[in-house]
Amino acid sequence: IPFFDTGGGAVGRSILLAGVVLAIMILPIVAAISREVFAQVPTSHREAALALGATRWEMIQTAVIPYGKPGVISASMLGLGRAMGETIAVALVLPASFDISWKILTPAGNTIAANVANSFGEANDIGKGALIASGLVLFVVTMVVNMVARAVIARRSEFSGRAA
Repeated sequence: IPFFDTGGGAVGRSILLAGVVLAIMILPIVAAISREVFAQVPTSHREAALALGATRWEMIQTAVIPYGKPGVISASMLGLGRAMGETIAVALVLPASFDISWKILTPAGNTIAANVANSFGEANDIGKGALIASGLVLFVVTMVVNMVARAVIARRSEFSGRAA
């Protein structure tokens, strides 16, 4: 499969490894926030579902998950924002390379944040301007992700408000 082609080399410091490291880093944040959201479900909702004859899993499906869906989406977006802004972990995992590769197992590629962190010290005036511009692009992408997250959460809250 071309997407997973290693180019005949060894698999090591790759975009796949950076993605796994970031997933492990954001998992505790998403899990903790989701747990707190599910703990905030009113006891009356749970007890009402159980009183109507629902099993425990049916109660979770009908009472807990719909109530906590906006919070879980918020937790996921918070985790995504943390992963997008994570610089040092990606800079340590990926090699300093300016090649763009669509193969996730090859040791090539760099993120915008890691590029800024690795290159800012030895950049000249034009290079610093380019790095500041790439930081601005990262900021704009982060703002767009946050706006989309707010829109999704508002829409989910609107739907859950109508159902109640």
